[in-house]
Amino acid sequence: MSVISKGWQDLSRSPLPTLAQWQNQRWLWLLMSGAALFLILSAMGYFQWFLEMDPCEICVYIRFSQMCILFAGLIIAIQPGNPLLKLIGLALAWYAVVQGMIWSIDLAGLHDSSHALDAVMAEGGDLFAAGGGGGACSTEPTFPLGLPMHEWFPYEFQPSGICGEDDWSLLGLNMAQYCIIAYAIFIAALAPVTAGWIHQLRNK
Repeated sequence: MSVISKGWQDLSRSPLPTLAQWQNQRWLWLLMSGAALFLILSAMGYFQWFLEMDPCEICVYIRFSQMCILFAGLIIAIQPGNPLLKLIGLALAWYAVVQGMIWSIDLAGLHDSSHALDAVMAEGGDLFAAGGGGGACSTEPTFPLGLPMHEWFPYEFQPSGICGEDDWSLLGLNMAQYCIIAYAIFIAALAPVTAGWIHQLRNK
């Protein structure tokens, strides 16, 4: 029996005890950090460098949340059984995935309104009747705690694009929609292991 098959059998037979065991293993949190790192490198390498798509204000906020997920996993991976590190890491991870989801939904809305405006204007419509521009955003980002991320790491966090103006799509979904899917997966994975940790604390 493979390790994966045994893991799923254990999970189906005793979910909470199995999750409590999993969340104490370093590989799980390194996997979370690795997934966040993949998203960050994809944004920088594929979208920004290869496709030459400049990041907008909300884009850099989304990158910030992914950076928080990366560090949250690394913090927990230092010693997964340490309650303090686990609390700090989980708090940072939950902040990042919830805030990242909110930013992604905002970006998707701006993308839709911006492209709807383009369609109206192409047909000779009225700019004001169409609701103005959907892509207005700032080139001076404001990060949590006043962190000057755009000054420390300008290539990664300095916005130079317009919110909602990208035309990239894959299988009918745009970049913002894929971000929503990614955060939904993070939440779906983080919720059960958090429940497993709570179960472990209650049974100590």
